[in-house]
Amino acid sequence: MVALKELVARVAVTESTVLIRGESGTGKDLIARALHALSPRQGAPFVSINCAALPDTLLESELFGHVKGSFTGAVRDKEGLFKAASGGTFFLDEIGEASAAIQVKLLKALEEKVITPVGSTSPMEVDARLIAATNVDLEELVKEGKFRPDLYYRLNVIPIHVPPLRDRREDIPLLVEHFRASIAERTHSEPKQINQEAMSALLSYSWPGNVRELEHMLERAILFAKGKRVSASDFPEKLRSNMPQPVAHDERAATPTLETIEKAYIAWVLQQTGGQKSKAASILGIDSSTLYRKIDRYGLKR
Repeated sequence: MVALKELVARVAVTESTVLIRGESGTGKDLIARALHALSPRQGAPFVSINCAALPDTLLESELFGHVKGSFTGAVRDKEGLFKAASGGTFFLDEIGEASAAIQVKLLKALEEKVITPVGSTSPMEVDARLIAATNVDLEELVKEGKFRPDLYYRLNVIPIHVPPLRDRREDIPLLVEHFRASIAERTHSEPKQINQEAMSALLSYSWPGNVRELEHMLERAILFAKGKRVSASDFPEKLRSNMPQPVAHDERAATPTLETIEKAYIAWVLQQTGGQKSKAASILGIDSSTLYRKIDRYGLKR
């Protein structure tokens, strides 16, 4: 994630088109906003739309605008979002859901910097940096003939991949601390502590909904937990079912230390891989020599 943030900072100052890829809930919209906030266009509008949220006819009108009388209900001229984003950044989420007709117009907007409103014959110039995002395999859609290859290559100038949460579990304690504080601020209450058993449950879950799921599940647990601490019993059964065996810990601690969390997670990964250290090191994202040092440090040789 540190490397990802450094990449975003480098790319932000350019005018290149960016394609953000990642599963739903990984925070692709946050990456897009960061690219805008760090760019020379930061003082201009940041406009976004989800291509999967509207039917094709409405999406075309929203993107490019329309002129009065162009279709039933078009009682006045309407400026499209491309025009509204002029001078700033236009974020197209779920670009893989765009129809063939929309793809043609998007390609023209990217290549010629012009758009034509629905019902109009007069093209107009636009100056918006385009950032697109998708949670589907666009290369596969190109092979299937469902996505234009010329548009794909035009969008994929600078690809940014946002990894799923299951591939960066070491971020979970940091995210928990962030959400714990933000939830307390929103609810005007004292931040509740997360006990070791609860943290172990969070670390062992696969998080198919990624960071968004973590935030929502944590918020629910905090709101319904009795007392000042959240325990594993405050989470749904699906989260508790894959918990590793409990490890010895200091019950007096209000929250587990990062070392305790790391030890529990390494022990769990070793258990899941049947003690295959090279495979465990790959899952953990560290080299084998680092893993051997940590095994010695935490007394996990057995």
